[in-house]
Amino acid sequence: MNPFVHSDLRASQLRKLTEVSRALTYTVSLDDVLQLTVEQAAELLHGGRAVLMLTNDDGLLTVRSSWGIDAARCDTFREPLRETMIDRLQGLLTDDDEGQFTAVPLVVNGEVTGLLAVAHGHDPSDEEQEWLLSALADQAAIALEKTRLDETGAFRERLMGIVGHDLRTPLQAITVASALMLRDDALGERHRVLARRVANSAVRMADIIDQLLDFTRSRLGGGISVTPKEIDLHGVCQRVIDELELTYPDRSIVLDAGPGIRGEWDPDRLAQALSNVVGNALRHGTETTPITVSTSTAAGDVVVNVHNEGTPIPAALMPQLFDPFRRGTSAVNGGSAGAGLGLGLFIAQQIVRAHDGQIAVASSAGDGTTVCIRLPLQRSAAAVSPELS
Repeated sequence: MNPFVHSDLRASQLRKLTEVSRALTYTVSLDDVLQLTVEQAAELLHGGRAVLMLTNDDGLLTVRSSWGIDAARCDTFREPLRETMIDRLQGLLTDDDEGQFTAVPLVVNGEVTGLLAVAHGHDPSDEEQEWLLSALADQAAIALEKTRLDETGAFRERLMGIVGHDLRTPLQAITVASALMLRDDALGERHRVLARRVANSAVRMADIIDQLLDFTRSRLGGGISVTPKEIDLHGVCQRVIDELELTYPDRSIVLDAGPGIRGEWDPDRLAQALSNVVGNALRHGTETTPITVSTSTAAGDVVVNVHNEGTPIPAALMPQLFDPFRRGTSAVNGGSAGAGLGLGLFIAQQIVRAHDGQIAVASSAGDGTTVCIRLPLQRSAAAVSPELS
């Protein structure tokens, strides 16, 4: 071939490959990615037939998209990814044993997940044709993985909607019904106890739903959003204490507040973080000693310390203290089995970070356990996150 003609052909193929790569980037659905790949593979190699195969749950290659091949023939193809499938692949792509084709693997995260093959009239050992097809296969593999991740994200969003709305509606009905039952003076003591248990369980379920939604949002959106406004810190602390004292009527929670402190924080999110931390202290603290919530200011920041006496947190567990889903018999995110999802301290940490603050824990046999939350009194405008929808 004339070298100038060859150069023009190569340049044309590279331009085509670039266009295909761009098209794959913006392709939305999995089916569109598959079909675009086989069509462009056939065009790049001037082939009459092309297939794109992916491995199924049994590890067998199945045809997911084809070009120029009868669909009935493709439906019967089920082969393991090994050399013995070459003859069947040739029979699928060509009409005789002498037909030529090129096949390259699709690799995602270092694993072969499929195969892209094109029947053509070139020498099967032509390295340039194999390079072109491999480059296309690499782009297709990236597009397939992106599509899978997009679909996973969309599924998570739908799941959030189900958990956040469809479960809240019946849960609210349970809460209202149990509250009305508890107001009925004619209700016997035995049934009153049962109604109170139902009400407490409904509250616990609502907390679990909130934690799951916050966890999912933090993973998908890079953190928990807050809407700061000027508020009184002591008012938020007292609100949290009042609510927890209803849940733990036999426990003592002491607010050691200095002079009035006002700052720019999200009151609901800050209350949620404090409730998680104080609730954690109540679960782990010695029942005969009070939980102390103290506030102070230092160097333009406000410091909130939540202290409890009791068995110290083992040093080996301290690095994982704020990890999600850490729970069990240890003093981590809920302690005893069944106490929660192990998201309380994780979510508290995310809320504190959303306020540009810091949270840390110190624990020893002599001094007990103290969770220290440090928040700036005022945040810069650039740091304010949009309100959660």
